[in-house]
Amino acid sequence: MIERKKNAFIVSKALGNFVFAAVLTAAATQLAHTGDSMIVGHTIGPDAVSAINLVLPMVEVLNCIGFLICFGANAMCAQAIGSGDLDKVARTFTTTIIAVMTLGLMVSIGIWTLSDEIVDILSDEPRLDQMAYDYLRTYSIGGWLQMMSYGLCLFVATDGHPRMVTKAVVGGAVANIGIDIVFILILGMGVEGAALGSLTMFSVNILILAYYLRKPGSSYRLKWPGKSVFSIFVSNMKEGAPVTLSNSMMAVTILLLNHIVLNSLGADGLFLWSVCLQMLLLSYVFVDGVIESLFAVGGVMVGERDMRGLHLLVHRSLIIIGAAVAVLIVIMYIPGLIALLFGVTDAAMSIEVDHVLRIFALMLIPFATTQILMNAYQLVGHNKISITTATAQTVLMIFMVWAFADIEHIELWWGFACGCFAVLIIQLFFTYIFSRLNHQGVSSLTMIPLKLNSSTFDHSVSYKMEDVYEALHDIDRFLKSVPVDSDTLFRINLCCEELMTNIAGYSSGKVVQHSFDVHIDVNQDEVLVSLKDAGRPFDPITAGKMSDKHIGAKDYEHLGLRLVTNIIPDITYKYMYGQNTVFIHLNRAK
Repeated sequence: MIERKKNAFIVSKALGNFVFAAVLTAAATQLAHTGDSMIVGHTIGPDAVSAINLVLPMVEVLNCIGFLICFGANAMCAQAIGSGDLDKVARTFTTTIIAVMTLGLMVSIGIWTLSDEIVDILSDEPRLDQMAYDYLRTYSIGGWLQMMSYGLCLFVATDGHPRMVTKAVVGGAVANIGIDIVFILILGMGVEGAALGSLTMFSVNILILAYYLRKPGSSYRLKWPGKSVFSIFVSNMKEGAPVTLSNSMMAVTILLLNHIVLNSLGADGLFLWSVCLQMLLLSYVFVDGVIESLFAVGGVMVGERDMRGLHLLVHRSLIIIGAAVAVLIVIMYIPGLIALLFGVTDAAMSIEVDHVLRIFALMLIPFATTQILMNAYQLVGHNKISITTATAQTVLMIFMVWAFADIEHIELWWGFACGCFAVLIIQLFFTYIFSRLNHQGVSSLTMIPLKLNSSTFDHSVSYKMEDVYEALHDIDRFLKSVPVDSDTLFRINLCCEELMTNIAGYSSGKVVQHSFDVHIDVNQDEVLVSLKDAGRPFDPITAGKMSDKHIGAKDYEHLGLRLVTNIIPDITYKYMYGQNTVFIHLNRAK
């Protein structure tokens, strides 16, 4: 077997391109919500912030339904894009849109109708009830917009355009702030104005992203799935179940912790918890950004069966999330900063906010690490382990806070850190034992398979022609060792030669100091080839087809690419995550 040589440049480039845009997207969304709380806190008072916090579990319920319908569908679309099955992409996308419109409207109507009863369940403080009711009833009118916005953001980002999502969300956030200023500050609508601002944000997101989806370069098309609509819907939900459970647990966690803190510390304690919660949700900006990157970039890798690239992706995701959350913790330790942002003017309360935040901050790194690993497990099919981890994180956190609330001389805030550290330690111990007992071989940290039941070639190639020719020789030796039939051998060798020399020949700038990736996976039925480079956008398929019009012309170019497009019918190109990506799919001769 040929030694695998793969560095992290292309993987890191894709991850960095996606994470940066995803974090900006999540930051714009979260800052819009946090901005609502800040504006409400300054104009109406801390009780309004607490009232909005009381109904957050219902907002999380809408998130959970959106996750259940859209997240799994997006993961399946990513894998289908990686394997070149655009028909599956279209049917999955259409089924998801139908499901969001149907279930989203039903849930929105249900929350609007039962707003009184829901507030009675969520609130134990009469002075907060009316504001909580006003916010929930107004927000529920457009709850389905939240779900649709989330789904379209996922689909467009996975299609290789996370920056388009960022533009849409930033546009929505700006609209949100504008509506807040008009409805809250000028018209005095209070919490109802804050709810309308959020719904405006979702509407702007949908309009901008719908415009992109109509473009010819989009992988998504509406195609009626026929009798398979139900089976696709069920598959989507199964794939999205672990993430949905995790977010459902977040709603349950907020609800139960609201009651524990309110009963133990009263309304002032609930305000402190509201501030801590906003910091937790702000950390989730980075967590969500990395998780979306994992499922988009990693989903394509799973479709390509590129497990080595997936290892590199998860490891770098952990590094990024650790660094980002560490910066947030430093900000939380700046005296008086967070209290000032939430309208705290009392000196004693400001000191208390700082004290509580410094204890609460200790939970963020173990919490974020568990979230990333949990989603890595799901990505490679360990759904039961992912679900168990999500459940354990919620149960232990709530139990620890509840237990510490009843212990004298120990503040309940320490329960958050103790619960999160306990889960992470158990998680690492279990995965280590599982990896040692698994005979097929999985990573002791990420649970990613060390090898697949197929033969795989992974190579990072420098842009020097001598390295390209050496890699082509390695590819030929690899294919003969598998082995493949002579026709497949000829076609893959020819395609790789033309595409790889084209990549190296047209490269320029700083990119030539790095490398591009070649991945070939051979199994019993098919051969999958992918080439990824970070050079300027160039579509070799279009160039090859256009060359037919210029045969015989002076300085005729791309003859080799014309041959590639003629001998490989199933070849696709996408510029995604800041990279040129070519997918080749060949069925093996029987």
